[in-house]
Amino acid sequence: MQKSVEERVAEIKSILFDRPMMLLTKPIRLLENRMVGEKCTGYKVGLDNLSYRGIWVSTIEDIEMNIDGEMVPKDSIYLNLNGQLYPAYTLQGHTEVFWTIEDEAELWVNKVGGLSKGSHIIEITVTKRQDFGHSYGEGKEGYEKAFEFTCPAVIKDRAEFVI
Repeated sequence: MQKSVEERVAEIKSILFDRPMMLLTKPIRLLENRMVGEKCTGYKVGLDNLSYRGIWVSTIEDIEMNIDGEMVPKDSIYLNLNGQLYPAYTLQGHTEVFWTIEDEAELWVNKVGGLSKGSHIIEITVTKRQDFGHSYGEGKEGYEKAFEFTCPAVIKDRAEFVI
């Protein structure tokens, strides 16, 4: 069955809504409790890459997370990238770390007991500078009017999962 023009436009809008033009996926891909042996030490949120070609994690200016209407403390959020943990509030300082499109990434949240069984709504907001061109250092000469360097993208996603 062929889709109507309206149906195709609606599908495109659902993909692009609240996302930069080059991000054609929803970043949140899973939510589950994190276990160490028999003990639940928190939960993790699986993330797809925030760009079609990978990003430097130092371009991530901020990560906000909300679970079931409650803000997650920023000092409890860690990025797990290739088995390395980075406190989310320190990502701007990790200019040596590149997140390729093949890399598995998760946001880990420390919370004794994790999330209760049942349905949970998660919302994330990632504020990210553009990572092409002049993406490192403090020099601004010649870039004073460069919109892509002074206006970071805000990437939002919302999903519901059952644990």
